[in-house]
Amino acid sequence: MKQKKVLFFEAYPFFSGAQRVSLNLCKILKRNNYHITLLLADDSKNEISKNFSPYVDEIIKLKTSERLLSYGNFGQWFRLSVIFETLFTGLFPFYWSCIKIFTKGKFDFFYFCDPRGAVMLKIPLLFFRGKKIMYLQSKNRVSPFLSKLLFFSFIDHVISPSIDVQNSLPDSRKKSVINYGIDFSQYESVNSGNVKMELQNLLRESYQNRTKLLYAGLIKPQKGLHHLIYALNCLKSSIPEADLPIIIILGNPSNDAEVNFKKELAEFSVKHNLNQYIHWMGWQSNVLEWMKNVDYFIFPTIDKEMSTFSGYDGVIESTEGSPVVLIESSVCGLFSIASRVTGVTETIIEKVNGITYDPNKSDSLYEALKYISIEKPKFLGFPNKQKFTLESFSNKFLQLFDYTPYSTSSAIKNESSELTSSSFSAVSQ
Repeated sequence: MKQKKVLFFEAYPFFSGAQRVSLNLCKILKRNNYHITLLLADDSKNEISKNFSPYVDEIIKLKTSERLLSYGNFGQWFRLSVIFETLFTGLFPFYWSCIKIFTKGKFDFFYFCDPRGAVMLKIPLLFFRGKKIMYLQSKNRVSPFLSKLLFFSFIDHVISPSIDVQNSLPDSRKKSVINYGIDFSQYESVNSGNVKMELQNLLRESYQNRTKLLYAGLIKPQKGLHHLIYALNCLKSSIPEADLPIIIILGNPSNDAEVNFKKELAEFSVKHNLNQYIHWMGWQSNVLEWMKNVDYFIFPTIDKEMSTFSGYDGVIESTEGSPVVLIESSVCGLFSIASRVTGVTETIIEKVNGITYDPNKSDSLYEALKYISIEKPKFLGFPNKQKFTLESFSNKFLQLFDYTPYSTSSAIKNESSELTSSSFSAVSQ
């Protein structure tokens, strides 16, 4: 039987949520004897090659113009001031390179993620017959007409990680939801002793028993860290000082704009005497251990707003689809405070494994922090846990790739040993 050939396309240099889905899918297909080619438009951080190389047969790196490597809203490529550069030094040469690779490879399947992948592969794929599968990580924000043109014409399946993302797309038989597949066994043996000692050394004795909130993620305004610190400042004037929580922040800035963002928040904290309650811990690879040593998890992601931070001029938007970090916090038995953005209410059940708030109301996060500080709610369970099983994830994707899905528990157990926390962890660096 001929070995089926799959091309995975990645255009983002960081190992983020969509890339974790791609990697887990690579592992599943590789175990089932598919030949996998990874095509990279940008691997400037060497994160994608490093993580994918054990699970693919070959890696091809494309020469890509600086215009196409400007990240953010891909609509910026088509502003009148840059449209010539985008087309003639960017997309057209890129399309020609793709066509030559696709012709030589004779692929049976093409897999790519997010709107960027659709824009960068749309024209070349028109000339090839392999099945096209797209993974839309976050909510669609373009018009129904453009959505149909971009996502459903000449694409066979559009997969999303949550009902919220699916509902943002026009009606189509081609769209479906495949929730993240999580290996729950990895959470059973988390050793939290080292972090416990670190917290004891970090916090002075009078602060040891305070409520501890954990943030883990990117240090950028889209993740709403500024709202968290502003809300803490409001809380300071409305409850006794002894009841103020400690905020622990895990994550590193990755560019100049993020460094400036962190600096502005740190300066605000000092100015308002908040710095004794906020601890910037940098990037930590043992996020699950931290989750086991705090009282609550905080997820303050924005929806859509104007930004005044240097390097983030104009409108900024959430790119969430189904936040993995909230699944992980719930599996760890940690109650969460989460903004009501895409995918959140499919994980968080009110006052069971967390509470949600409206990110578009200025005082809603403050009210949520006040509720937590006074009421101190307890984690009661994770009702939606079964939606995120590894078995469901594997079977649904294998059906798209024309493979008879696994049906035995032993097969799933073998697959589980491959899909570890390193391939589907909560935080991207």
